[in-house]
Amino acid sequence: MFFLFFFGNIGIKRSMVQAIRHREETINTQLAILLSKHGVNADAETIHRGGQHRPDVMFLLGGVRVVIEGKYADVPDAENVVLNDARQRVRRGVCHIAVALIYPKQLRTVRVTELEASLSKSRLKHLVISETGETDWAEGSPDEVLASLRRAHEAMTKDDIVASSAERLSQRIQSIADLWAGAGGVCDKLSDALGMPPKRGETADERNARRETAAKVSALVLANAMIFQEQLAASNADGRIDSLRVYDNAADPINEIKKHWHWIWTRINYVPIFQIGEAILEEVPITQGAIAAVRWLKDEAKSICANQSALRHDLMGRIYHWLLHHAKYLGTYYTATSSATMLLKLTFAQKWDIDFGSPKKLADFAAADLACGTGTLLMATAQAITDKFVIERVASNRSIQPTDLKHLHETLMENVIYGYDVLPSAVHLTASTLGMLAPEVTYRKMNLFTMPMGVEGRTLRLGSLDFIGHRKVQTQFTLDNSQMEVKQTGVASEHYTNAEVPTIDLCVMNPPFVRSVGGNLLFGSLPDDERDKLQSELKRRAKNLKASVTAGLGSVFMAIADKHLRVGGRMAFILPAALATGEAWGESRKLIADGYHLEIVIVSHDAQRPNFSENTDLSEIMFVARKLKRDECPGHTLYVNLWYNPTTIYEAMDVASRITATPAAEVETGSVTSIIGSDGRKLAELVSMPPSQCAEQWIGVQFAQTWTLRVAVQLSKHGALAVPGNNPTPLPLCQIEDLGALGPDRKRIHEGFKVSENEWSPYPCFWNHDAKTVTTIEQKPNSWLSPWIDSPRGSDYGPTRLWPRAGRILLVERVRTNTHRVLAVGFGQAVLGNTWWALSTSLDEQQGKALLLWLNSTPSLLLMLSRRVVTQGAWMQIKQPQWEAMPVLDVRNLPADALSRLAEDYDRLGHLELQALAKLNVDPVRAEIDAALSATLGLPDMKPLRDLLAREPGLTGKGLSAKPEQTSLFGKNELPQKTNPQIELF
Repeated sequence: MFFLFFFGNIGIKRSMVQAIRHREETINTQLAILLSKHGVNADAETIHRGGQHRPDVMFLLGGVRVVIEGKYADVPDAENVVLNDARQRVRRGVCHIAVALIYPKQLRTVRVTELEASLSKSRLKHLVISETGETDWAEGSPDEVLASLRRAHEAMTKDDIVASSAERLSQRIQSIADLWAGAGGVCDKLSDALGMPPKRGETADERNARRETAAKVSALVLANAMIFQEQLAASNADGRIDSLRVYDNAADPINEIKKHWHWIWTRINYVPIFQIGEAILEEVPITQGAIAAVRWLKDEAKSICANQSALRHDLMGRIYHWLLHHAKYLGTYYTATSSATMLLKLTFAQKWDIDFGSPKKLADFAAADLACGTGTLLMATAQAITDKFVIERVASNRSIQPTDLKHLHETLMENVIYGYDVLPSAVHLTASTLGMLAPEVTYRKMNLFTMPMGVEGRTLRLGSLDFIGHRKVQTQFTLDNSQMEVKQTGVASEHYTNAEVPTIDLCVMNPPFVRSVGGNLLFGSLPDDERDKLQSELKRRAKNLKASVTAGLGSVFMAIADKHLRVGGRMAFILPAALATGEAWGESRKLIADGYHLEIVIVSHDAQRPNFSENTDLSEIMFVARKLKRDECPGHTLYVNLWYNPTTIYEAMDVASRITATPAAEVETGSVTSIIGSDGRKLAELVSMPPSQCAEQWIGVQFAQTWTLRVAVQLSKHGALAVPGNNPTPLPLCQIEDLGALGPDRKRIHEGFKVSENEWSPYPCFWNHDAKTVTTIEQKPNSWLSPWIDSPRGSDYGPTRLWPRAGRILLVERVRTNTHRVLAVGFGQAVLGNTWWALSTSLDEQQGKALLLWLNSTPSLLLMLSRRVVTQGAWMQIKQPQWEAMPVLDVRNLPADALSRLAEDYDRLGHLELQALAKLNVDPVRAEIDAALSATLGLPDMKPLRDLLAREPGLTGKGLSAKPEQTSLFGKNELPQKTNPQIELF
């Protein structure tokens, strides 16, 4: 009975007297099982077979969905049939890779007991289709089919299709802008058509920059409309829409395209796409140069449409942010497509209480980006949900027909995705790029809103920040303030309306990186008088938020998201790395600690890419946090310390799949948990840590190596030095604030004093921190301070309020560890410094020398790195609160003979030249400092600790993830017997 039941379920038809005839699905399934023996952690029960409206076999390879479509060789026109089936799976987004297979007809009647052996020896004709291209037909064993699959996957991970397409189109756009930029009148008309009018008091430089930007964005809008037209024509959404090929031989393509676009938006729809395109073509002069420019765009648009994957991952957004001249004033940093992919893959890998395979149930799910830009994160959200949809439907034996995918896309665009931004052109591109995910589907609405920002009379609009304290932002419909109204944009239409934030299940954001300090760039794109009013209004509204305007708008947006998230909902944010340790971000960390399970934190220790945004090299951080129920306790946090930051979409999918495939129990053990890539190099280390309390720093992001993190935690939290290979040794530690008080910052010093290098005064100082001259611990003053008579705080502010806080020890305020040599310097007299914190203390001379020796030792460097605020790789800040709470050697409680020996060591070493902090493993003076402390305090040899620290990218500015000598996937054409479990069969 069991024998008959088993074969009945795998689709074999037979009777007791008839020969066995295996169906194609049976052979596909058997092939998947055979492939699984090459490192796949799955068995036959995990494979889900297809049906009439499902793939024959689907599995995951490095996070990429793979479908096998097979036919027997004796099926009429087998090659074309199976190839078309496979292409359709990729085109419709059911999978990223499809394998078209032709099986020898002899396999139909092989005995069941011999099927695996026969299949393993068979020569299978196969062709691999991926989002980035197709192979040729080839013949090979199942081992060779797997090798072809892996090669296709590896090629995808290396091929940044978005970047290459963006580069080509950007070059075309630059050439076109160069042609148009000289015609000021034309550019002014283009500027008006794009909603980019000149601001009051525009300077000549600002006018030229606006005109150039208008020319570039106009060319981009034309290219976007052409691509959308070609997508509509190719998808047969409406047979009345022409392909771009129609204009190949047109004498005047500008006029022909303009007429067709007018006909589309007046007779069919897609008003936001083609109306603005027609308006731009109306202003383009009819010259041979202009005609040539339009032909260039048309040809590039056709080329891009031949590569669908680029359109699925916000190609236009990448170009747009390159074009936008005023991006730096808006703090608009474009999220890399790879970063967006990885963040959303990890977000949806968490446990969600929803059936993503049901469009009806999915309609109650809301995902919002309150500063969506061109929609990169919303695109990645739609892609991640599509992945969940396909996988859950296949796993539960539900169909995946074109109508199912149509219902999914309708639900995503009309019910799930919400986007808000201040830039009309960016929201316009978001609508069109989201629409390109399924151009054959026309949506009734899209929840994309342009949020006005500026001042008009008494009306103050803060963009999406208007949602502080409000769920809905209402329009006023007044003639005078029409440009200050909310506009809802979709593929089909645009209209003025109210903007409302629903109760959110997922808030995903890369907020503008602007702050109220360091140039005061909040609302920096506006005239100064308007900016001042909006800044004051923001401070007024943000008073009751759990946020700091000093930290930046990211902190404010986290607090707004918290107000609109439902219990069980999640934040998925990209923010400056300072979130983990910065003083100003304390309120935001407390917000998470008090009401969220911080599930996962991702940071890049890749020296080449410490960022997750394209147009910045500042260090950034990504995190996912789930809103807790009342009285629910948060769980551990998984810290992902990337050694290699993926640069392509498929690399990101691969890394995310390796992270999620790592068993939680394996990470919980506290052992070093490594993520290894297919080429053998380490991609990341994972570490699980208990939830942070209150505004406690997220120390889990501070080191690339788990070994270093362990030593730092042991020393900072338990007061014991755990040199690798040795038992922890307790140390007498205290906080710096126990030893004295830190002096004023540079701003206060400048409010009380003026500095001079030559004019003597009774107020000596140590000015600046030149790595070439500050090479020893022992220093002398290099400048003098004179009281500022005209100080707004009074002429006696410097001498009476600031100078009493001077000290004989200075601690670095900011340091570049791959060039600077010291963390603290000592003087024979009290001084102040502009890039240093003065430590005013009552320690005697010997105690001060012992402290200076400790402050420049390897354990002190480790503690500093664990508390630093990262700006960019090896460039970091150590703010006053970080120094005040820093554990240091408690020199007050050392025996007299120990103090005497350390003071003698300081006299011997304090004037010797040190090498850069990053070179501590080869610096003989640093080794002598460590040896002196070891001899006096009974510590082990610190060489292993110096060697460990010298590998940290945050110290050296050099990456750790070097490729091994192996250049091919398997070596000498040899398949591995066992690889990482990177294939998951459904």
